[in-house]
Amino acid sequence: MKEKSNVHIEVLKGVNNEYLIKDAAGINAGRFIIFDISKENKRCSLRISFYKKDNLELLESSLNSIISTIFKDQSLHKINIYTANNLQLEAFINCGMELQGILVDNIFLEGHYENELVFGIDAVKYKTLKINNTVNISDSDIILKILGPHNAEELLQYYIKNKNHLKNFEPFREEKFYTLETQKNLLSESYRQFLMGNSYDFGIFIKDNFIGKVKLSNIVYGVFKSAILGYSMDENFQGKGYMTEAVSLVCQYAFEELELHRIEASTLLDNIKSQKVLKRCGFIELGLNKKYLFINGKWQDHITFYRCQARNK
Repeated sequence: MKEKSNVHIEVLKGVNNEYLIKDAAGINAGRFIIFDISKENKRCSLRISFYKKDNLELLESSLNSIISTIFKDQSLHKINIYTANNLQLEAFINCGMELQGILVDNIFLEGHYENELVFGIDAVKYKTLKINNTVNISDSDIILKILGPHNAEELLQYYIKNKNHLKNFEPFREEKFYTLETQKNLLSESYRQFLMGNSYDFGIFIKDNFIGKVKLSNIVYGVFKSAILGYSMDENFQGKGYMTEAVSLVCQYAFEELELHRIEASTLLDNIKSQKVLKRCGFIELGLNKKYLFINGKWQDHITFYRCQARNK
């Protein structure tokens, strides 16, 4: 395998189908073994071990190099990669792979059994999927960044700090919600939905300080070209115009870059601040949605707003 980016992969001498992964300095970063190549099913399966677990960029480069080389050198339809669950899942997702299986207690590491994850990607998706794994939108005061598992600690602290503030506007949260593991899992799924084009979960930042979030979800194309908008803000940063700015930026991005036609948002009846944000951003009140969302332990009425792209295509 030839060198690609900051990664070099070479055959392990004297061992069939086993390869070393080296970084730009020639230091071993990991290894993988191809344990199954099925010509009949046009499938390749391999197991990867990676030593530099905290180096997301190097792991992602290694995976990209492995995948691209295998699809180039083999007439294959599918690649399956088996890995321990202690690696950063974001690297696999960034490469366009999907989590397709969890093998419980399948490998013995450091004195105990651990789950093994199976990620897969097919040649069609690899060739056609143009992954844009970062979206940053900025203005004079704030910057919006797509959230991923690496933001789990920031989200955890945000939710803990604003627990009482947010409870009246969001679904009831069990205590396990306020754990780092849960936030990582939620953000991993959110990031996967982003890569699939189904949602865009933005963090709102001021000089690297996380102050809130705004999300486009339930994105539907075809004859609809629509999405649902939701958002929340740190209690200490309310009333400063940041949410109006963030919603405006997201709407601009949705209409100009995603080419959506319609965005819908809903607020509780007494959430006047949120309603003012939507109106300042050009949303029009549609009407009352009875028992619309299960918020703070009960089904509650909402006022729904909408905004359409000002063009006819």
